[in-house]
Amino acid sequence: MYNDYFVTPQWLNTHLFDANIIVLDASSPPPTAPYDCYQKYLEEHIPSAQFFNQDEVADKSCDLPHMLPDAKTFNQAVGAMGIDNHSQVIIYAQNNLFSAPRAWWTFTTMGCKNVKILAGGIEAWKAAGFEIQSGNVTPPAEKTFNATRKDSNALNQNQVLEIVKQGNIQIIDARAAPRFLAQAPEPRPGLRMGHIPGSKNVPWDLLVQQGEFKSPEQLKAIFAQQGVDIHAPSVTTCGSGMTAAVVLMALTLLGNTNVRLYDGSWAQWGQDNGLPIEA
Repeated sequence: MYNDYFVTPQWLNTHLFDANIIVLDASSPPPTAPYDCYQKYLEEHIPSAQFFNQDEVADKSCDLPHMLPDAKTFNQAVGAMGIDNHSQVIIYAQNNLFSAPRAWWTFTTMGCKNVKILAGGIEAWKAAGFEIQSGNVTPPAEKTFNATRKDSNALNQNQVLEIVKQGNIQIIDARAAPRFLAQAPEPRPGLRMGHIPGSKNVPWDLLVQQGEFKSPEQLKAIFAQQGVDIHAPSVTTCGSGMTAAVVLMALTLLGNTNVRLYDGSWAQWGQDNGLPIEA
């Protein structure tokens, strides 16, 4: 199952310059320890890799971070990177699988059928002894990507509120336990503390190790320990919709085909907006 979603550094090194391969560094910084991912990319990246800025290829019509873009925005951005509907996109990140699953989710939600993640990210690439480069990369010739945006993958605030009222779909929060339990303040200013009523907590970093997901057996044990039914229809959430994709992808790896992501996540729900919360 993992081979359907990941490639190894050895595989990528062999296929790096195949005509249809496009490699993207999709790193985004955590709000708790922000840094300049693009500057780090300029300092070192996999040869031919381009930087995919998830805060720029996004819906800028609202003040929430890295919201799913519309089809036109996505088409223009990835087309300019030499990506069409036949390209094999390989995504990696600088930071332990923090942001690569979100980019994978964005591409799949936009109808890209050929997208995988580099297991272990750039650290695994370097550990294998493969070459790195610095500086800008000239993208290949522009191509045309035609997105077929699957809107049902991304839930909005009203849809999640209805799920809370109905209580018939599992909500899973990927934030750290102290934030979920209202024992630690949110890193984004102006947000309340707590969680969406009825949700369960699976901190995203429990699921990963050195830039890869843990084994299926380990994932199943973690979800069970957190009271999650891995087969049930589910919605994942987090601070801003970034690590919610880590939990979503873990459930997908375990065979759950009915997992959706609350795009606004706590950045939206936690505002002083009258929405119900639990602590």
